[in-house]
Amino acid sequence: MKSVIPILVENINDYKAFTAYPNDLVEFCNNNKIKLPVIDSKRGQALALLAQPEIRNEKYISRNEAELFFKNIGRKPGDAIQAFNKDFSLVRHKLRGFYCLKFPFECDLTDHHKRKNCQLNEQNKDSIITSIKNWYLEFIINVPNSEWQIGHLDPTVPDASEKNLAWQPPIQSKWRDRFKFSADFKKMWPTGKELISKFDEYYTSNEQNIIMNYLMEKKQCKSDNNECN
Repeated sequence: MKSVIPILVENINDYKAFTAYPNDLVEFCNNNKIKLPVIDSKRGQALALLAQPEIRNEKYISRNEAELFFKNIGRKPGDAIQAFNKDFSLVRHKLRGFYCLKFPFECDLTDHHKRKNCQLNEQNKDSIITSIKNWYLEFIINVPNSEWQIGHLDPTVPDASEKNLAWQPPIQSKWRDRFKFSADFKKMWPTGKELISKFDEYYTSNEQNIIMNYLMEKKQCKSDNNECN
């Protein structure tokens, strides 16, 4: 990935409201059946800014630049960054809180497809929801405090200190040594052994490739003694 830098605050005031998208973006979206947001909308203005030749793949937009941009074009900023972080079906460089469109453009229709014709049979809705609620009642909520046990948050490390321990309901024994837990028992993550044993079950082929590429880059980064993200 090439280096990207934030848009300088003093430069953001040079941008006025856009009346059209760059031609190459329009052509790319037409070819890939991506519906562009209305140009006059806040999302449309945000995408138009990200797609400018001197900005895309070169500079990031943060909350500060987003607010200044909308003020400059006469729009109420509100939660300005929301217009930039919504899905456009276009791949962006990933850095939390900063937004930069990749170029050459890349298509990502994941969010579009998972929302298209999104339906779930409601015939058994109540019984299914009730079953889930009852599970939590039986195995967590209604379990007497006296039956809760001390459990490790991360069973893979030799740490028996308080920072790695929490009170957990007896159901945790079902997942012992297979998962790591949050202190409030809301979240769990598979241990390395658990992940490897069910890699195809936990992650799609695309996700596995993303993980593999990340680990290869991380390994190379460490071998080169460079700073790694």
